[in-house]
Amino acid sequence: MMREQYSMRVVEASGSAYKLGLEIGSQCQDLARDMVEDRRRELKQKYNMDWDRARVIARKCLSFCEDSIPKDVEELKGYAEGAGLELEEVFTLFCTYKKGEKHVFGCTDLVVSAGLTEEKHIFMAHNEDAYAKEAKDICLVRGKPENAPAFLAITFGGLIFSGGLNAAGLGFGLNTVTPNDTRVGIPIDRIFRALYGARTIVEALTYANLPDRESSYNNVVADSHGQIYSIEGSATDFELIYAGGSYLVHTNHYVTDKMKRYESAIPHDTWAITRHMCSVARFNRASSLLGEYEIISLPRIISTMRDHVNCPWSICRHVDEDAKPEYQVKTVCSSIADLTAQELWVCYGNPCSAEYERYTL
Repeated sequence: MMREQYSMRVVEASGSAYKLGLEIGSQCQDLARDMVEDRRRELKQKYNMDWDRARVIARKCLSFCEDSIPKDVEELKGYAEGAGLELEEVFTLFCTYKKGEKHVFGCTDLVVSAGLTEEKHIFMAHNEDAYAKEAKDICLVRGKPENAPAFLAITFGGLIFSGGLNAAGLGFGLNTVTPNDTRVGIPIDRIFRALYGARTIVEALTYANLPDRESSYNNVVADSHGQIYSIEGSATDFELIYAGGSYLVHTNHYVTDKMKRYESAIPHDTWAITRHMCSVARFNRASSLLGEYEIISLPRIISTMRDHVNCPWSICRHVDEDAKPEYQVKTVCSSIADLTAQELWVCYGNPCSAEYERYTL
């Protein structure tokens, strides 16, 4: 099968937190302005929320970041300056404006330890599921911050971080979950950004569970020493899943007994039920595939991320045109971090129809 080679914007930035943000914002100005305008329109249409009111709430959420992750705020200040926006406008992209407001429900992650792979490398794969219209906002950031590890990260607009790795040998992935204890606090996307500054697994696990967090993704972290963790979290609790020496899979539902009580009730809606079953099916399918391989290799991991069983609700996800608009999600990008070689393989678009490209720190 012939696959397309799509070009993806690559953003290079370095320096202090402020300068790093300034350079990213300058190179992503068009994306940032579009994302903020989309957010303004969304808040008006969904909640009839005035933009000034949205900025006031953003300011309140921002105060939590100033106390807990001040360097992140400096980076955002630089980003806003570079993009020609106000800080509160940028911060509206991270805030939860209504109890129960959900991020896009998607993404599939897997991590395989070196002992199970043909290459004897540790691989960490992530399929990023989002609304199709958001694919235009994706860019790869190659950052070299002062006093923090260099990193390669898939992002939306250089602001919302997704899968990637850093020079300390750590890799990062994430899955949306639906906790029932969301509150005002540090937005989950700023917590995930903070993970990229970690030099050790202990630091990463600490950042993922900052006490003033608004809520939590399921954060996946691993390192070049073979330490592999999935952090199932909510606003007020968490549970660690350790998979050192083996493999790990996670999608969009809680799998530990401790965290299942934080799972929000599934709405009485056929599409909501389908969405939940999609997460369960992707989790089981990826786990089965990894369990069936006698030897796992990079090509086999790529094949897994391209899997179409249960399509369109598959690991390589496609839009179900019959679904409600809020459920019309697809895989817009795929990444595979080789934590041993410190390389990131990135596919822009559905991995079934595009090739992976190799990037280095």
